[in-house]
Amino acid sequence: MTSIRYCAIAIAMVMVMCLCGLLPSAASAAQTAPSAPAAEPDDPAQRPKWEAGLVTGAGRVVDYPGADQSHWRGFAAPLFIYRGPILRVDQDGIRGRLLKTSDIEFDVTGSAAFSARNNDARQGMPPLDYLFGVGPQVIYKGLRRMPGGPDVHLNLRALVSTDFHRTHGRGAEFTPEMRWRFSPVAGLPAAFTVSLQPTWADRTLARYFYQVDASQATPTRPAYDARSGYLGTALNLTLSRRHSQSLSWFATVRSMSLHGAANAASPLLRDKTNVSVGAGLLWTPWQSRARASE
Repeated sequence: MTSIRYCAIAIAMVMVMCLCGLLPSAASAAQTAPSAPAAEPDDPAQRPKWEAGLVTGAGRVVDYPGADQSHWRGFAAPLFIYRGPILRVDQDGIRGRLLKTSDIEFDVTGSAAFSARNNDARQGMPPLDYLFGVGPQVIYKGLRRMPGGPDVHLNLRALVSTDFHRTHGRGAEFTPEMRWRFSPVAGLPAAFTVSLQPTWADRTLARYFYQVDASQATPTRPAYDARSGYLGTALNLTLSRRHSQSLSWFATVRSMSLHGAANAASPLLRDKTNVSVGAGLLWTPWQSRARASE
C-alpha cells in the first residue's frame, strides 16, 4: 500500500506542473489539478538535463465536470524535472518517449485530478477520490509548418481512483487535444499556450461522476443510469514566464463546456459551463550542467 501511495503522490506532483490539464486526461475529465508549464528556453539545447526545487500555487477548481460548486486548492511540493532521451518528467507530465521523428512522437503519459468530498449535489453519496490515469499518447507536429499550426495530442488513458488506502478501477477516457504555443508574448520572454480538448468517457468513468443508484435517490436527486459518450470540451489558456534561470511563474484559466454531454440529464450535472483558475511559482536552484538532448 505504501508503494501505491508514493506512486500516486509522484504523479500528482507532476500533474501539478501541467497547469489546468494541458494534461487533459483524467485531469480533463475530472477536477483538474492546477499545474505549471514553466516558460522554457525556445532552444532545447539550452535546457538543463535535470532541475530540482519547489513548486507552489493555488487555484479555484471546480469539484468535477458539471458541478455547480468549486473550492480553493493550494499546494506546495518538491519539484523534479528530467529531460532524458526516453524518460521525461517535465511540463507535459511523466512520460516514456518510445518514438520520436520530426513529425510524430509516441509516448506513455500520466495524469491526475483532485478529490471532491464536500459537494452539496453528492450529499449522502460516496466522495470522489483522487483520480490518476496512465496510457499512450501520440503527438503530431506536422501542422507546425502552417502559420499558427497547432500540435495534435491523442491520449487514451486507463483511470484509477484512490484515497491512498484503497484503489478502484474507473474505466478509460479518450482526449484528443489541439495545442498552440506562442513565444515571446508582447515582446516579453513569456509563453502563451492555448489548447482545445474534447473528452469522451467510457461507461465506468461516466458512472463514477454521474450515476445515481435507487438507494441514493432523493426528492431532488432522482435515480439516473449514466452512459458512455461525450463528456465535454475544455479550453485552456496559460501564461508562463521564466524570470531567471531558476525562477518561473504561471497563471491559467480553464473553461469547460458540457453542452451536448452524454449525461446532461444526470441530476449531478448541474452546470454546463465550468471555469477554474490557478497561478503559482516554480523555483529550481539545483540544475545540471549537462544540457538536454531532444
